[in-house]
Amino acid sequence: MSFDKKERFQEFVRRLESAGNVATAKEALSLLREMLTAVEDEMSGIPNDPARWQTDGRMYPPQDDNARDVENRPDLVRYRSRGHNTLIRDNGAIEIRDLQGNIFLSKPGSDGNGVDFE
Repeated sequence: MSFDKKERFQEFVRRLESAGNVATAKEALSLLREMLTAVEDEMSGIPNDPARWQTDGRMYPPQDDNARDVENRPDLVRYRSRGHNTLIRDNGAIEIRDLQGNIFLSKPGSDGNGVDFE
């Protein structure tokens, strides 16, 4: 059984919210990648083929070549995706925002601090 992208995204966010907080940006990116891949494997019915990311309808996790610096925030990395930005702080905090700035997920790092991005 496959689910639409909205349902899969909601499940991805739910799983991220319920996962333990992490302490580093590397751990946060790994958590994102593992969670999104698992959701898509279980719920999309679409084979994992990153070469087809633009056309196959599957959601893929942030890739290193989409990492961008954030001005005046050396503690943040921004990953640009088709419809949103994922911000990862060096303390493991994660925030996912649409292009209008609406927050879908705000997960603090293990130190309890979030992205705190304006």
